[in-house]
Formats: sequence, C-alpha cells, structure tokens
Amino acid sequence: MAGAALVLIGGGLVGYALATRDDGADCDALLSDKALQRALGDGQRADMSCGDLGIAIRSVVVGTTPGRHTVTQARAMQAALGAVSEDIERRQEPAVAPDLRVPLAAALVDYAQDTHEILSGVNDEYREREDSAPWQDGKTVRMSAHLDDLVNVLRAVSQDSTAYADLRAAHVRQCATRLAEVPADATGPFYTGPSRSCAAGLGYYDGIADDVPESQAEQWRSDVLRRLKNTADSPPPWKVNHARHIAGSWQQAVVERVDADQARFLQDDSVRIIDIWATARGDGIDSKKVNDLQQKIANDANTSSVETEEALRCTRHPTECG
Repeated sequence: MAGAALVLIGGGLVGYALATRDDGADCDALLSDKALQRALGDGQRADMSCGDLGIAIRSVVVGTTPGRHTVTQARAMQAALGAVSEDIERRQEPAVAPDLRVPLAAALVDYAQDTHEILSGVNDEYREREDSAPWQDGKTVRMSAHLDDLVNVLRAVSQDSTAYADLRAAHVRQCATRLAEVPADATGPFYTGPSRSCAAGLGYYDGIADDVPESQAEQWRSDVLRRLKNTADSPPPWKVNHARHIAGSWQQAVVERVDADQARFLQDDSVRIIDIWATARGDGIDSKKVNDLQQKIANDANTSSVETEEALRCTRHPTECG
C-alpha cells in the first residue's frame, strides 16, 4: 500500500508526500470483469493492452454527437466506471495504468453533464439512482454513479495532466451553460444555484490536485496549464454566446494569471468564474449580492475539497473509515 504523510493546518491539506504505485497498475482485473466484457461486446479481447482497452471503452461509450448517448452507451460507461472503481477499491489506491488514463478521461469528458450533476450533489434523481441503470429523460439519457466511486476514478485518470485539464475544463463548460441560463431578474436560489453547483464540483477537482504527490506537483501543474493554454479559444462577446464567453474567458484568465507554483493552484476558479459572469451581466462584482455569493461558493468549493481528501483517505485506508 502507498505510504502518505499529511500536514494539516486549519483542517486543510497543505502538504502531501506520497509514494504511489500507480505506474505499476495493470488491467488484468478489468479485462476479466464480466460486466465490462458484456459492455465491450465484439470490442473485447482477452489479450488487449491497457491502451487498447481504453480505446475500446471510449469507442463503445461515446456517440457521434458530443455529449449525446444511447442507453446502451451510457450503460457501458456505467459498467466501465464500476469495473475501475472496484479495481481501485481492491488495490486500495486510486490509480489506473498510464495508458488507460487519457482514453478513459476522454470518455468521462463526454459525460460531463452527468459528472457535473453527481459532483454538485443537488439533483435528487441522480442520488436516488446511484445503483440503477441509465434512464431516458426526454431526449437525454442520464447516467449516475456513487460519488466516492466517481471521485476515485477521476483521481486515478488525473495523474495524467492532460486528463485532468480536459476534465476540469469540461466541468467549467457545464457550469457556463447553466450560468448562461440564469435570467437577468433571477433572485434567491434561481440566482445562486448554478454558481454553487459549479463550485461544489470544482472543489472535488481542487482536492484531486492537492492529492498529486508533492514530488510531482510542480511539473504536473505546469503541464496542466500548458494543456489549458494549448486548448484555449478566444472567447466570443457576451452578447454573441453567453456560455462560450464564460468558459472561454475563464480559460484565458487561467492561462494568463495562474502559476504552477501557486499554493492554491486553481482553487480560486469558482470566484474567477463568478466575476466573469457577474461582470458580463452587469451585476457589479463589488455589490453585496455578488460578494455574498462569492463567500458561499468559496465555502462550497472548500467543503468538496475536504470531502475529496476524506474519500481518498478511506480508499487507501478503508479500515480507518468503518
């Protein structure tokens, strides 16, 4: 089992030295998982490499239109998540083979609508269906999973900086879509809800970034920023496309202002996004309404980050968590 040294100040994780075995992870258990074999169908072979397995999973779960899936595809994604999370639990380490990280992350990016809902924790239907098959909801197919299982898989693939950058950006795009739909005269939870859901999800990604071994963190962070820079587009004006303006402005701001050696790497993203959104709407970022919201979302993100730390600790040391 990996050995870890944690330094806690005020309840937060500020130092982390971990000797991981993730580069030694193999795919033997995944290849023998019956549910995953059924999901892969003709794409499954007993002699597949981890890279081939990742490509096979992505091919089966991703459709022709980004973010749109059939029930069969979503069921296959659920089977893949289940197989990986069970393997993580068995090995007591949130890690997957290196060749599996990027293709599995690419599949998860295509399910960002679902992962956003699971991480935000505000959609009761997702919580109630954690153990159920994917379901048709109008023209949309939805897929749920247990929060801790998803966090473990996200941590496992995020050892690859490209995977992490793409997953975080996909979450922000979902945030931007929901923020763009907030009416100009919205008040109460109709005004604050999308922001708080966004922050809750980002807090899990913050916790995952904090979990990267200290010996690797600086290079990992640099690579994350490089990926975000290489995939950044110029944001259109607010009036042209609200959602793309928010997401594009966030990514541009990160590239311009975030350093790899920052103690709170990307952890101001929730406030950064709300500043962009509120400014574009003309709400006034120094108004009491916006300042109160900023305080709430900072707390939401911090809560999720702490929950990530606890979930990963319980994965590595299950006897300590009952």
